[in-house]
Formats: sequence, structure tokens, C-alpha cells
Amino acid sequence: MRKRLTYIFLFLIVLANPSIAKSLSTSTTLGNHGVEMWSLSGAETPSFQIQVPDSLQVPTTVDRDLIKIGEEIKLGITVEATLQDLVVFPEQQTMGAMEVINSYPVDSTRVADKIKLFKQYGITQFDSGDYWVPQLKILKNSAQLYSDSVLVSVREVVVDTTKQKLFPIKDSMELETNVPPDYSWMWWLLLLIPVGFVVFALSRKREKKTYEETLQPYEWTKYRLQKLDEKGLLENRQWKEYYTELTYILRRYIDSKVYGHTLESTTDQLLRELKIAMSEKGMSITQNTERALEEILRKADLIKFAGAGGDAISAKEDRNRTNDIIYNIHQVLPPPTEEELMQDARYRRQQELKRRAKKVAIGIAAGVVLLCAAAGSWIYVDGWDEVKDQVFGNELRDLYEQDWITTTYGVPAIQLTTPDVLVRNDSISLPDEIKNAVALFNNFEYGEWEDPLMVQVATMNFQQQLPEDLKADAFMEPLIVNMESEGASNIVMLDNEIEINGNKGIELAGTLDHGGDEYQYVILLFAKAGGLQQVMIVVEKDDEEEELREYGRLILERIEQSIEIKIPAGLESKKQPGA
Repeated sequence: MRKRLTYIFLFLIVLANPSIAKSLSTSTTLGNHGVEMWSLSGAETPSFQIQVPDSLQVPTTVDRDLIKIGEEIKLGITVEATLQDLVVFPEQQTMGAMEVINSYPVDSTRVADKIKLFKQYGITQFDSGDYWVPQLKILKNSAQLYSDSVLVSVREVVVDTTKQKLFPIKDSMELETNVPPDYSWMWWLLLLIPVGFVVFALSRKREKKTYEETLQPYEWTKYRLQKLDEKGLLENRQWKEYYTELTYILRRYIDSKVYGHTLESTTDQLLRELKIAMSEKGMSITQNTERALEEILRKADLIKFAGAGGDAISAKEDRNRTNDIIYNIHQVLPPPTEEELMQDARYRRQQELKRRAKKVAIGIAAGVVLLCAAAGSWIYVDGWDEVKDQVFGNELRDLYEQDWITTTYGVPAIQLTTPDVLVRNDSISLPDEIKNAVALFNNFEYGEWEDPLMVQVATMNFQQQLPEDLKADAFMEPLIVNMESEGASNIVMLDNEIEINGNKGIELAGTLDHGGDEYQYVILLFAKAGGLQQVMIVVEKDDEEEELREYGRLILERIEQSIEIKIPAGLESKKQPGA
């Protein structure tokens, strides 16, 4: 049975017990009253925040708290330290809903044996409204310090059309680009040309060798004698090379047809064993052929080993006599037996299979080279990260780049933008003890633990009104216990008061491990129109070095910033006295 991190509504029990509700509104934790925490699917949820003691807060200032859209607010943080202290200020792109446009260098002032470090940030917002700059965490040695949260107001720029003339929209202009053409692809082409030439040369060499191997011994000697004539060794007076090749042709033929140890035998051994082998096979050659064979072999030994010279006329005569010797031996060979014919056919078949296997290997090698070249070109042009995502897939990126859908859920309606529509889940049953306290309950879900993204939205309307000032302290410890019971570990939990699109609430966020994967999560709780609204977002934690590729974080921020709570006219009057 798959376990799922689902919603936890502590206030359901609170409403059933007014004394607990009263204690909660005065910042008393629910644990002191023995309140049980409920999960809508039999499990509990995570959250987080830190209540910062005054001793760990640092002075925080702003040069102004009212600006026009796009103007800069300078946020200053002052930390007092000694020369031995290590102080680390945060560096981030956003501070809540505010964007960081400048991060100024740290300034320092020495007072006696201490120094005051002053860090300034330039922040702004491009939408009108009131925004909270959240607490920032500063590290001082092993301690964590927190800045104050600051409320700033952003107002629209008022344009007086009676003084400022209006002009029609200008047509777009096409600018000539002087960017030089990219010829980097030519390097890959130059790399492929020698590779293709090598493959072509190797294939031609293999084809020639294969052709020789398919020839019968007698045809092979004819072919090699013809190649010997074409080498031009006689014209270059290369007697040693000429007679080495000539005697190799003669010896190999005798080795394949008469005496099987011809190639490794000396001349005397060959002449002696050849007579014995021919006698055993019932063969006989003329004395002139025997004498010619002996003369050629001994003359070749003198030239190869004693450095004797030669002449072109006698060399040509020896070539012709070699041809006659081979012909005479071929004529007296006994006809091949059926077994020899079978072996010859089998040999040819094996050679044919080898030839085909070599061609296939060459084709595969050429394909691998071309594939590597194409992959290298692709990586060079688009980068490794792009190629990795396209080849191996990136679920978080696919979710982030697909078309998103904006819709509303529950009553009062919570509007948010997600990669896909959340599905209503009516299978969740509330405990009998709190059914009477709930007037209306809606639950919507997308994804599960095994998925890279999970979003859940729930709204509740109660018979009694719920206080709007939710207390995060009441959630943290029970949530951690419940998450651990679901198999989560290494849970990090922080909490923060937030305001999203004018809706104030609490944010419980952090990281955890589940099923061998690391997740980051955010739980947002709002108490509007006397009810409770909850949005939970869980994404698989990114392992990217570039911020623009942290798709999990981008998805979480995009969904969170799109949240709007639309309160119907009939519910707007349901507010706590003094709220």
C-alpha cells in the first residue's frame, strides 16, 4: 500500500474543544492539551519554521518602506563580531516576493576590540501591493542569526495623460546582425574525412587478402607470380627480395600439395623429404624438373644468405622455370578424394563467413565512429546538459516546460497554476469526533510519492469560525513524528510567516529523504473566511549546479507564487472580531 504525505488539520480537533482553541490563540501548543493529530489518509504531513529569540536577531533597516514599481529599496543588516568570528551573509536572488537587484559589498566599522559589519541589499518589486521581506539567516561561527522581517509597500506609477502626450505604438524594426557565421562544424567534417579514408583503406586491404585466400593453390601461384612481375624488383636490381618471393611461391605450393613441412625445411631437407613424399603418393617428376628445383633453391640461398649477386636475364629464366616446376607437379598430382573435396568446400565456406564477418565488423566500426562524431557535434553545439536531458529524459524539466493550467479548487476557491489538473479525492473520511465541526470539506491531489512532483490542495469550512492567526509552533513537532512514521528521514523543517498575493498565512518548508530519494517540500496554511485552506507541494530535489536548471525549485516557486484565494461575497463577512 503506497504511503502518501497528506494533509493534517489540527484545527478540526481544536474546534471540537473551545478551550484548546482559546489556548491556541494565545500561542499555547496543542501538545500541552494532549490533542491528537489527524491525517486525511491515515498519515501525517511535514512543515517548518523557527521562532527566533531576541538574542539571535540582528538590527535590520530599510532606507524607505514605500516605493513606486521598480524603484530600489536598500535593506541593511548590521552584525557585531570580533576579529576572530566568521560571519556569512546570505546571497540569493529573491527575498520572499521581492527581487534582489544588487548585493553591495560588506562595510565594516571598528569599535574598540569589536567590529560592526554592515551588509546592504538592493531589492524591488514590479507589481503593486504590500510585501513582507522575510527573515534572513546569517551564519556567525556555528550560530544562526536572523534579521527582522520588514513590511514594504509598492505603488503604481500614476501617469497624468493631460500633461504627458500619448503616441502610437511604433512598428518593429529589423536590425542587421553582424554576427560572423559559425564554421565550427567544419572541424567535425575535417575529422570525419580522415576517419572515412582509413575505413575505406582498411576495407580495400581486407578485400584483396580475402581474394587470395579464396584461390586454389595452383591459381594462387599464378596470381602471385603475376604480382611478382608487376613489382619491378628486377628493374631495381633487388635480387634478394625477388628470389625470396619466388622461392616462397614455390615452397608454399609444394607445402599445400605434396610435403606439409616445406616452409620450415632447409633446402637439403626439402629435396630429401620431397622424394619420399612423392614416392608415398605414387607421384614422379622428371629428372630435369628435380634438377631445376634444386638449382633454383640453392641459387636463392646464395643470394639471400651469402649476399651473391644476380642478373635480370637469369632471374627471368628462373621465374619461368619455377612456373614449369609448379605446372609439372600439378600435372602428376593424384585426383582429390571425396574427403578432400568436402574439406575444400568447408574451407571455402569458412572463408566466406569470415569475409562477411569482417565486412559487418567494418560497417559496425564505421557506424560507431559516425555516431560518436554526431554525438560530439551535438554536445558541442547544444551542451552536455541539453543532450543528457533529450537522450535520458528529465521529468522535472518536462513538467516545467510543458503548458501549465490555471484553475480553482474548493470553497473558498484556491486558484493556482500547475502542470496538470488536480483530481478530486472523495475517498478520504474524517474521524467521527470532528465530523460535526466540519460544514464542507474538499480535497484535490496530483501525483504520489514515487512521482517527481506531488501537489495537494484542501479546503475546510467549519460550523464555528477559525482564528486567522495560525501558530506554526503547534504543527512542527507532531508533523516530524508523523513524517517519520511514514518512512521519512533526515527531516529538516523551518517555518515562516508569509504573504502571497495579499493572503497572509504560515509556510512550513524543508527537505527530507523518502524511499532513497531526497525531496524538498512546502506546506502553506491560510485561515480565510473562518475556514482552513492548505496547499502542499513536494518535488524531487535537484542535483544541478546551475540555478537555471534547478527545475524542482523553479516548479515549487512558480506554483507557490500563483496561489490566490478567492473569497465569495457571502463569506467575506466571516472574520474574527478584532482581526
